[in-house]
Amino acid sequence: MGVKSSTTVAGSISASFSKSASALNSINASTSVASRTNVAGNEIAKTSTVNYGKGLKQLSTSIVSAGNAIHSVAKDFDTIDQQASQQFQSNSLGSWFK
Repeated sequence: MGVKSSTTVAGSISASFSKSASALNSINASTSVASRTNVAGNEIAKTSTVNYGKGLKQLSTSIVSAGNAIHSVAKDFDTIDQQASQQFQSNSLGSWFK
């Protein structure tokens, strides 16, 4: 029993992660601050909004990175699987048991 990898599944997961990151980025776009408003607590609200936007951006970047890593590892496994398959096919079973 071996490790089964699928670049198709990994690609699908990576695409799903990218969609999630895009959704987070659209939330980030709506966190603009009201710069002309001057009420008590407004500076704290502005800072919180900016920090929230930065946090979403970091999360989005991490999600894309994770998706890319999943796809990359699946490609590596696929390459290893192909090499192993070629190796097994080029050697007869008798040579394994000598």
